[in-house]
Formats: sequence, structure tokens, C-alpha cells
Amino acid sequence: MFSRFLKFILPPFTFRVFFRRIFYSNLKKVPLEKPLLFVGNHQNSFMDGILVGSYLPQPIHFTMRADMFRKPFARFCLRELNVSPVYRIEEGFENVHKNLESFTGIYEVLKKNGNFIMFSEGLCVQEKRLHKLRKGTARLAFGAEEKFGLDVHIVPVGINYTYPSKFRKEVMINFSEPFSIKELKDVYNAHPAKAFLEFNERCSASLRNEVIIIENPENDWVAEQLLKMERNNLVLPFFQWRFDTDDRRQMEKKVSERVNHLNKNSKDTLRSLTAKVEDYVNLLAKNRIKDENVARRLDHGFLRYLAVIAGFPFAVAGYLANIIPFLVPRLICDRFIKDPRFYSSVYISSGTVLYLFYFPAILIASAILWGWMGFLPALLAPLAGYFVLYYQEICHERFNTLRYNLKKISNPGLIKELTSKRLGILDDLNKVELSTLN
Repeated sequence: MFSRFLKFILPPFTFRVFFRRIFYSNLKKVPLEKPLLFVGNHQNSFMDGILVGSYLPQPIHFTMRADMFRKPFARFCLRELNVSPVYRIEEGFENVHKNLESFTGIYEVLKKNGNFIMFSEGLCVQEKRLHKLRKGTARLAFGAEEKFGLDVHIVPVGINYTYPSKFRKEVMINFSEPFSIKELKDVYNAHPAKAFLEFNERCSASLRNEVIIIENPENDWVAEQLLKMERNNLVLPFFQWRFDTDDRRQMEKKVSERVNHLNKNSKDTLRSLTAKVEDYVNLLAKNRIKDENVARRLDHGFLRYLAVIAGFPFAVAGYLANIIPFLVPRLICDRFIKDPRFYSSVYISSGTVLYLFYFPAILIASAILWGWMGFLPALLAPLAGYFVLYYQEICHERFNTLRYNLKKISNPGLIKELTSKRLGILDDLNKVELSTLN
């Protein structure tokens, strides 16, 4: 029940607040009428599973490492959220046998054509890498087929964040082609270990296609700068929040593949490109100019300035009406959450729980103070808070644009230099032929 309630609350309300945009693509590939095991990469603690499953029509189920179930209250909450414990070697070899009980519960869900979201890497790391998959998911899938004849379908799913622990950033979720565990049945009957290996190789190959990967950590900085530049080339509808296209992820994937290709095949070229990027970024920072302004000129600039002026009183009212939900989740996370892997999960959970109490409280308070007429402004408070988020973004964008335009008037040579450097960087990047990539 609790899981269904959160599924009703999180996607249309909470996610709209925390994420600036969500790209959720190729759900049509998923055979929803089959028992499903979603196999995803793992970057953002609890958020990964919730994001993958929130838009599925059926209830969602998760697995989580068993040490998260130690405290009674945590155990209760996780059970209510359809989370099953999985015992790893790290929890003690003597506890691994307890997986038999967990697997029994998972099989019961799969027999009803349910689903489980699995993170076979076994660890959560906030970096653009894919780690070796463990064998637990393969054992589970083959066990379901062997014991109950279930046609379990495995669906690799790539989860890519721009910045996983930051507020108002973006996430891209893309479902890959599924495969049936029955396709590997003959291999499993002849040689189970070989079947486990082939299972993981299939999942890994799909995830490598879906996940934005920078193979060499030394290239993380230059890759991120190039990704920012490519993102700034796009002008997306300002108020649109959810997208069903995979174009954005494919664009970022091409950038990562080109960086990886240069790292393998032409380190001199990569060093030269990195030096150009450093020069460009330093020049931007020195003059306090944003790449997005060099990249593009937004339409309706005058109307945006007008919106900043006209919207100011509404933004102030909206912020004051929601000041507690705006401040408290951030204060909690900044003070108590030291591990960035849990920042967004705690932010979203604390913010959601807080607003479930806060909204009825302001309804009651408004009714007491102003009678029935008080309900209208109280009902508008969530919309006003949402308006504040967009207003802040417009103000930030207009401020940067104004500074850019003033610099363009006072120092046109600088703008020409920045534009030239930017075009040169992207031209060098695009010269890396994707057909030559391994």
C-alpha cells in the first residue's frame, strides 16, 4: 500500500520538483505481460530503482543489500516499499544462505508476472563507469526458470544523471532490448557456470551501449566540459519536463565514445583537445561568462526580462508560502548527509514526507484565519512553489545573458575569440569518426 501511494506521489509531484528534466525512453520495448528483471547500472542509491519503476503500470519491487535492513524501523519501511534483502559476501559468508528465503519471495512475485529491479554491479558509485556484474541476478533468473518454468525476461536499463546529487538537474533512463532466460536454458543445463558468464556478458554489453562511460578517470574533467558544451547547443522547451525521446542520451553517448576513442588511439590529440578546452573554460571564468550564452541566443529575450519583473511579487509570495519545504530538506542533507550517493534520496524522501504534513497544515491554518476563503490561496501554494523554481531559473539565465550582452558591447573582440575557440573545440571533437570506434 505504501509503495502504491509513493508511486502516486513521486512521479507527478516530487520528481517534477527535484529534477529539471527526465528523459524516459523506449518503455515500449519492455514486455510488460512477462515476469521481468530489470538490470541497471547503479549511481544514486535508492533513487535508481524508484526512477526506473515509477512509470511502469504495475507495482515495482526492488532488491537491496541486507545491511540496510538491520534497524527495525528501516526494515519495516523497506518491506512496505516492496524491497527484498540480498546477502552479499560483504555481509558475512555465514549469511549468504539467507538468500534462499529472499529468492523464494522474489519467485512468488515473478510467478504473478511481477518485476524486480536489480543492480548487479553490487555497489553504488557516482562516476561515469560500469563495474563488473555479479552473478546473483543470473542465479535468480535461472532459478525461476528451473524451478517454475518462468519465462523471465531480462531488461537492461541505462540510468544516466547529469549530476546525481544536485537539485534541479537531469536524468536519462533508457530501456534496452530484453532477452528471455529461456534463450540460455540449453547452456545452463549443460554448463551452469558458462551460462552465468554469458548472462552477464549480455547484460554488460547492453549496459555499455546505454550508459555514458568515461573509461579513464583522468578524462572525467574534459569529458564533462565537452558534455556541457553539447548540452548547451540544445534549446529544449522551457516548461516541458518529461521527454520520451532518447536523442539527448545518444548525443552524450557520442561525446563519451569520442573521448574514449582518443584516449585509446590518439593521446596526443586528446591532450591537445584538453588544452584547448582548459584555455576556453579559463577565459570564460576570467570574464564571468557562461558557455550557454556563447552557444546560443534564446528567443523572446524581451519577454523573459518582462517575466522577471512581472513575476517578482508572485515569486516572493510563492517562496514565503513554501519557505519551510524549500529550506528544511536542503538543511537536513547539507548537515547530515556526508555521502553524496544518498543526498538526492534523502532530499526527496524528506521533502515528500514534509510536504505531506505541511500542505494539510497550511490548509487548516488558512481556514482558521480566513474561513472558507482561505482555502483558495492554500490550494495554490504548491503551484506557487513550483512557479518559484522556474522563476529562479529565468532570473539566473537573464542575469547571465545581460552580463554577456554588456560584454559583447564593451569587448566584441572577446566574444569573437570565445566563439572561435568554442567552434574549434567542437569541430575537433566531431572530426573523430564514430565509424572507427571500437
